Amino acid sequence: MKKRLLKVTVISLAVLFVFSLIGCSITAKNSSTEKTFEQTIDEKLINISNSKDNIVSLSSNPYDYIKGIDSNKDYKYIVLQGEKSLNYMLNKFANSDKNGLEAYIMAIACSEILKENPASKNWASGGEWYDNYIKGKY
Repeated sequence: MKKRLLKVTVISLAVLFVFSLIGCSITAKNSSTEKTFEQTIDEKLINISNSKDNIVSLSSNPYDYIKGIDSNKDYKYIVLQGEKSLNYMLNKFANSDKNGLEAYIMAIACSEILKENPASKNWASGGEWYDNYIKGKY
């Protein structure tokens, strides 16, 4: 009777140990594959500014980059996140280079999120948009 109880206990502990290892493995795998919101926005901005469309990638017009089929999905995602995207991009403007294609795309997205009138646009770069925003011109 004692041998049987000892066997059952050992087998139960072994099974419990195996399940705990499997659980730890799944948890580690999930945490390494989950992206933060900021990482997702950065990835989408990179996708937009590094268009795989040869015609778009030769363009000097930032609006061409957000009109591409795949790029437009990424751009719409950013804009649909609303204030959360806006706050992240404003922080990114404050802590990084404010010029270049990615900054211009961020400015376009911020402007759309803020529902700014496109006809009143008086900026020529992402940095200029951000500076106007900080000064309260929008």
